[in-house]
Amino acid sequence: MKLLNKKKTFIILVSSLFAITSCDAPRDRRVASQNGSTSNQSIFGDSSSSYYDSGDGSSSSSGSGSGSGSGSSSAVTIPSQINHCQWATDGETGFASSHKHLSPDEDSSSNGNYTVCKSTADEKDIYLQVKHPIDDAQVCIFPTYHSGSNSVYIGEPRCLLVDDNKKIYKVSVLKNRAGFTQYPVTGVMIMKDKAYFYDRPYYQEILSPDAYVFCSNWLAQFNDPSYCVEFKNKGHFVYKQF
Repeated sequence: MKLLNKKKTFIILVSSLFAITSCDAPRDRRVASQNGSTSNQSIFGDSSSSYYDSGDGSSSSSGSGSGSGSGSSSAVTIPSQINHCQWATDGETGFASSHKHLSPDEDSSSNGNYTVCKSTADEKDIYLQVKHPIDDAQVCIFPTYHSGSNSVYIGEPRCLLVDDNKKIYKVSVLKNRAGFTQYPVTGVMIMKDKAYFYDRPYYQEILSPDAYVFCSNWLAQFNDPSYCVEFKNKGHFVYKQF
């Protein structure tokens, strides 16, 4: 009987956590469940992983609304607060990095060219440009903090359409995760707001931002990395340290 009760409790807990992370949010925001444990460390800080970008993109910081593009149909305009980063002024060549998640079919990093940069004016202002416009899903950006080989998300994601390769999109991220608002933005997790099938222990199709939040909170609460290991193995995200 005790074993049965524990099993019921576990099922209820898992269902509740998935309910928290899968609620629909406004177009530019996806609400992440909060956890105040300052000891929460994820497995997403290992820069030696093949899923992590190792391209250029250093700097400081900045912050504002839901996401906006800058540029014109002929050439990209580069704001002064991000001119320390490498951009594609023609929308085709000169990107700082590449990752298969941002390629059209998510199958080749050589087609997933992009630049992500942190403003020198405000640590919450993040700028993104991609070579191949993404029009089948919004792109979500989580602010993260890393220490050594570990990283943790420090606020809910901001999401926007990134459908023009001649625009540099500005997103003002939120540092609103309880217990983590004091940490600086030292990186970002970027992922399409798109559903993928995740194997054990998820065993279901789930939006990638929800899968990331769930695995992070599960790890924090139960010290069980199994969900994060599966999320990481699928590779439907880009992690960038500044």
